[in-house]
Amino acid sequence: MKTLVIASPPDLDSLKLTEQDMPEPNQGQIRLKISSIGLNRGDLLFCQNRYFIKPDSSSRLGFEAAGIVDALPSEGSSKFKLGDRVALRPMSFDVGMQGTLAEYGIYEEASLIRSPDSLPDEHCGAIWMAYLTAWGGMVECGELKQGEYVVITAASSSVGIAAIQIANMVGAKPIATTTNEEKAAKLRQLGAPHVIIQKKEDEKNLDYADQVLAITGGAGSDLVFDAVAGPGSHGLVKASRRGGRIVIQGMLDRRPMDIHAGVLMKRLLTLKGYTVDQTLEDAIQRENAINAIRDGFDNGKLEAIISESFPLQDFKNAFTTLQANKHIGKIIVTP
Repeated sequence: MKTLVIASPPDLDSLKLTEQDMPEPNQGQIRLKISSIGLNRGDLLFCQNRYFIKPDSSSRLGFEAAGIVDALPSEGSSKFKLGDRVALRPMSFDVGMQGTLAEYGIYEEASLIRSPDSLPDEHCGAIWMAYLTAWGGMVECGELKQGEYVVITAASSSVGIAAIQIANMVGAKPIATTTNEEKAAKLRQLGAPHVIIQKKEDEKNLDYADQVLAITGGAGSDLVFDAVAGPGSHGLVKASRRGGRIVIQGMLDRRPMDIHAGVLMKRLLTLKGYTVDQTLEDAIQRENAINAIRDGFDNGKLEAIISESFPLQDFKNAFTTLQANKHIGKIIVTP
C-alpha cells in the first residue's frame, strides 16, 4: 500500500510516497480503506517541526481521514462490520505511526466516528477537525446562545466556515472577518450575514471595533471566536459588550496580545483559551458535539465546503496549495 512520509523534516521537498506492507488488525482494531483525507494547517506545521509533536525520518503524515471498514480482527467481536462508513476522531491516534495520508491504516475502534449518511465518501474526511473545533469552541467553551452576536475572525479558514454554519444552526448572528473583498464575497455566499474586512494597517482593529458596534446597534459582540490573537485583541475587547466572552482558538499573529487587565475587570469580560482537545477529552462534550454535527449534516444545516481535491500521488500540489493559504474551504486528498 502507498503511504506518504517525510524523510528529512522540516524539508517539505523530502515528502515521498513509499510502499508498505498491508497491515492486519489486532483485537479492538479495524483496518480502514481510506477514501478521503482533509488537510489541515497542522499537517504543514508537523512537517516543518513546528507542531507540538515532532516527526522523525520515517513519520507518516495526516491528522484527519474517513473511509470504509476493510478488515476486522480474526478473534473477538466488533461493533463494526465490513463496509461501514467511518471517520477518525481527531487527536485519537499516533500520527507518526498511523498518519492518514495513505491508502490503508490500522486504528482502534474507539477512534472511529460513524460518517453522516448525507455526505459522499470523498467529503467525510474533511469535516470532523473543523466542525468539532467550531462547535466545542463556540457552543461548549463559549456558551453561544440563540440570538447572540458572535465574531468569527479569519473566517475563510475551514474552522471559520464551520463556525459560520454552526452559528447559523444554533440561531446566533455571525459577524465574519477576513482580509479582502474577494474572500468577503465568498463568505457572504456561505452564510455570513455580516462581514468585516480588516485592514492590514489597522493593527489594533479600531476600525473593526467601530463596525462591530455599528452592526450590533452599539451593544457590542456577545462572543468572539478568535483565531488570530496578537495586537488586534485590543479591538476585540473594545467591541465586546459588558459581560462578553472572548475565546482564543488560534495564534495566526504570534506577537503579544494587547489587553489591559483593568478593562477586563471593568467590563466583566471573560477571556479563555481553547483547543479541540478540551472537547475530545470530555466524553459528554465529545458525544454532544459529534451528535450535533452529524445531525446538522443530515438535516442540511451544515455543508462540507471543499476548495480543491487532489489524488494521493499529487501530494506535492496539495501541500503547495495548503502552504499558499489562498483557498477557501477544505483541501482534500483522495487515495
